[in-house]
Amino acid sequence: MGRIFIAGQAKELGEDIRVSTFRDPGGWSFYDRMDPFGTRVHTDADGVTTEHVGTRRAPGFTPALGGAGWEAGDPEGRDPMRALRQVVHAVVIHHDACASAADCFRVLLERGYSTHFMIDGDGRVFQAADVADETIHCSGMNGVAVGIDMNNLAPNFVLDPPAESAGRGRSREMEINGTRYQSFTYTEAQYKSLIALLDVLCTELVFERACPVDETGKPLDCILDTEPKEFRGIMGHLHASAEKWDPGPGFDWLRVIAELKHEDSGLPALPAGLAGHLGDPADKAAFAEDPARAVAAAFKNEESARRVCDAVCRAVETSDHGGYYPVGLSQTWHGGVHFVVPRGTPVKPLLKGELVAAHLVPASAFPGAAGEDPPGSNNFVLLRHRIRLPARGGAIGDGGGEGEVAGSGAGSGSGAGSGTGQRVAENVLTVFSLYMHLDGVDLAKPPEGIQLLDRLKGHESRGDSPGRAPEGPTLECLPVGGGYNQVRAMQAGYVGLFSHPQKQAPIVVTPKDVLGFAGEFGDARGDRRVVHVEVFGDDRIFEAMELGLYGRYLQLGPDEPEADDLVVRSWSVLSLFTEDARPKSSLVPTGKVATEEDIREFLAGDSQDVETLRRLIVRHVSEWSDKVSWVSTLLATQDAAGAGWAERLRGDQAWWVFREEVMRLLPFVWLTKDVADHVDLRWNDGLVWTFHPVYFLLWWNFRRSAVRGKTIEAILADLEGRKDLSVTAGVPDVLADLLSMPGPGEWQT
Repeated sequence: MGRIFIAGQAKELGEDIRVSTFRDPGGWSFYDRMDPFGTRVHTDADGVTTEHVGTRRAPGFTPALGGAGWEAGDPEGRDPMRALRQVVHAVVIHHDACASAADCFRVLLERGYSTHFMIDGDGRVFQAADVADETIHCSGMNGVAVGIDMNNLAPNFVLDPPAESAGRGRSREMEINGTRYQSFTYTEAQYKSLIALLDVLCTELVFERACPVDETGKPLDCILDTEPKEFRGIMGHLHASAEKWDPGPGFDWLRVIAELKHEDSGLPALPAGLAGHLGDPADKAAFAEDPARAVAAAFKNEESARRVCDAVCRAVETSDHGGYYPVGLSQTWHGGVHFVVPRGTPVKPLLKGELVAAHLVPASAFPGAAGEDPPGSNNFVLLRHRIRLPARGGAIGDGGGEGEVAGSGAGSGSGAGSGTGQRVAENVLTVFSLYMHLDGVDLAKPPEGIQLLDRLKGHESRGDSPGRAPEGPTLECLPVGGGYNQVRAMQAGYVGLFSHPQKQAPIVVTPKDVLGFAGEFGDARGDRRVVHVEVFGDDRIFEAMELGLYGRYLQLGPDEPEADDLVVRSWSVLSLFTEDARPKSSLVPTGKVATEEDIREFLAGDSQDVETLRRLIVRHVSEWSDKVSWVSTLLATQDAAGAGWAERLRGDQAWWVFREEVMRLLPFVWLTKDVADHVDLRWNDGLVWTFHPVYFLLWWNFRRSAVRGKTIEAILADLEGRKDLSVTAGVPDVLADLLSMPGPGEWQT
């Protein structure tokens, strides 16, 4: 079984991946000797010496070569990966422009450069330095990145006659950093090994499984507009230097990223009727054979994923069970969508996340369970997702703020470019996904097949059971750190609070894990069940997200912070449903404008128009918040038959008229300031920004790494002193000269 070394720890790549490392007898190594570790030294023609490998600088300590000493960087001295993650956050992929990986290693030694990994044409992986040590492969990135050299002769057929190479095809012609290129592709064996290697690196070092993409979602074909060392993820040398083009036009970025991401996200469930909305014959055939596998395969490509997700949305929007985004049938804001599914359907997370709050009780404890017409399940799971995004607008600070250390390169030579000790500001988007109306669960006798309950077993084994039952009518929680066992609190009927960063170990779930089963709500009963899925955040989403890049899936919509009811008053939204909406003032009058018939007819219509609603990010008071005025909501949303109620009712008369309906709604209220403070949601009297969960999933998969690349004019401006470069003439010849200056290979820094 092939294994690599990260901070001295062996990590398996897989049984069928052949690996040779610097620790193996006869293995290629940029270290001079193995025990203790030293480094090879390169001496150039002027007598200047450079070490091939250096130690990365980490906060508060300097580790030793060979990956040793990283445990000292962890506050508890147990997890060297934890320390390394503070320094390394990117991978740079190169082509070696050599006949073989052996030739690549030899040329690197001759020139005083180095890399961590080399992948030969037959897929064999060679590791010549521990990932925890710094190699010299990419100027400005050495201190924060892992270098991978892919074997490929990399001729440019635009300049030279086509050549032959066993097992390789010819790429399409494309422009990279202002110059046209056509070259060789990479072998299937190389892709298999690279994806396995990247998977381990992304998992262990928490890299983003994303490459730079432009506004259209295509892999970026030019240098990054922001500082390259700020990028978190997988990039090519071309993204760090205007003079580079590797890994070249023959590298399939979309394939690599899709293979890495396809198990990191998924639909929570497949709604009933989905097959009937699939228009593509290939999609229909694959879905008929194995629905789950067909959807997973579709997410390996943006266009097929978009087709399937459009069918999912149509199945939701044409359902008779309501739950539409962002407007419900009563002309009230609805922050999520309802997936109507068969009984027994498991519900899974959209993304990997931390469990931060949950309410899980038996069905016998649901509100009104003993009544004639119980509203249904108020069981829910709330996950928190911290999503790293590309830095916005030059986020390098002076070291005084929060963030992760970019690293610096002792022994990295003049080309390291990362020895400043500056901090790179971390750009993290925090959002939450909610799964409401889950089926009843008896935590004392939990059903099998729910991985979330397995995570809860033994969690917080210490702590007392609550001394009293919740008083209601809204859901309550007990403080973390107050001596209560949160699992036992859930058994008693409280909202359980989990994954507090200082007081609790995180409970992490992935899209492979089952959170529960779809439950009952409204008229979704019997063999039909429902789950409400919602994605939301606070004002900080705009500090992290570059919305100008995400218009295909996400756009800023209405902001209604004034109202404490859920009535939709936005004329821009209501005008989509009915011509009767008129902007008589800054707010549409509270009388009902869009009827249930209007809303259903619109949602059943042209999907191009409905898509406008799916893209909207809207702010309003959350329907789960204790700040909603339910009496005002019910009063304002009465149809024409109820006109005049507001004038006739005074004082608490409205409460008594609507008391029964309000009492049916209050047991679903869980979002209080105490819960918000615990989960790290900025409290703003219940106001949240909501996303369509399916379109958020598409954005996460295919747009979240979008960055603005530099224009050719900016690229030329970066190449200071090169008077022979111009926008309109001579660029290919000049770059050919640049490539030929150091001889064969692509490692000049």
